[in-house]
Amino acid sequence: MMRIWFFSLICIAALEASPISSPLLDFQGERGTIDAPQAKEGMSGFVVRHFDATHSSIIANARVEEVNPSTHRATLSFSQYDGVKQNTLPSGKWTPKISDEVVIAYDYTRGLVIAPNDDAYTKIAKSLPSIEWIHPDLYATYLSYEGHPTPLVKDFHNFCTSNSIGILKVQSSDTLFTLDCKNFALLEIAPSTTENNVTMTPFFTRVATIRGAWWGEGSSKLKSYEPYYLEQIALNNPKNKELYELFKAKFGEKSALLRHFEVKEH
Repeated sequence: MMRIWFFSLICIAALEASPISSPLLDFQGERGTIDAPQAKEGMSGFVVRHFDATHSSIIANARVEEVNPSTHRATLSFSQYDGVKQNTLPSGKWTPKISDEVVIAYDYTRGLVIAPNDDAYTKIAKSLPSIEWIHPDLYATYLSYEGHPTPLVKDFHNFCTSNSIGILKVQSSDTLFTLDCKNFALLEIAPSTTENNVTMTPFFTRVATIRGAWWGEGSSKLKSYEPYYLEQIALNNPKNKELYELFKAKFGEKSALLRHFEVKEH
């Protein structure tokens, strides 16, 4: 367990660093590589095409799939850029190519905290003053508009994409999870507890009621805070060995959370 905490502390500097910018070194199929020793698996970003000295455009989303510690090269996957949605304007059909600029962790200076109570929220927000924290009231208002008192992963993606939020902190009973807010990839695990035992659902917010839609996924009120978020983290990080070992040590080998992983036992 100590190895997990030590590893997470090493990652803090990388997560709070400036955006990573590097030219695309190669591109084959739907993947490419860049030279980015500071990158971490799961980090999101985008690809910029420079047409000339004064004209450029973002042409694709990017995600770090793995980082080779020997070569410092990061392997990326690409998808359609959805940071700006304007159906009345034409959009290009460009695909990434060698020499395009890749920008990773561009908005990691803005974050959202999911905490069970106000004490936990304040503790997290004050501990990282370099990050501009977007108040969860704004997210609660968005969820009410969507009719989702139970927040879905796509709600995090849409809200964080629209508001240029890169970091998501989720506080459990004794662990603070840091995720990429746009893709729910786990970036960091650190020990963290809250002395206040009060738990609000779906998270701490001053918004009294999050309106639910008549039907559909996310329309029901969230009944249990920690089990829901732990399951969502597991579902979206099935190959994360560190997370698997944490849940196994905390909840036991028969925990239902472990069924979501694609991790082989040695």
